Amino acid sequence: MKSSLIATPSDAAASADSDLQTQRRGRRRVVAVGAGVTAAAALAAVALPGKREPEAQAENTANGRKPAEGYRLTDHIRRYYETTRS
Repeated sequence: MKSSLIATPSDAAASADSDLQTQRRGRRRVVAVGAGVTAAAALAAVALPGKREPEAQAENTANGRKPAEGYRLTDHIRRYYETTRS
């Protein structure tokens, strides 16, 4: 038998299916690589040494600054509140 150079409908369908599967595999690979990169970045952020809170407080006291005390109602703020009353 001679092989035909003319594509039959079944050949075209098989080719389209393989192209579709190749595209899906490519997309899955992109998602998998992206997830891997994200996980690696998260692990690196946790593993890298950073500035710890007690050291930051020690620096503030060494510079003569008090650590943050939160919200304080000062005279300046009281005057501002008085100007906003109608």
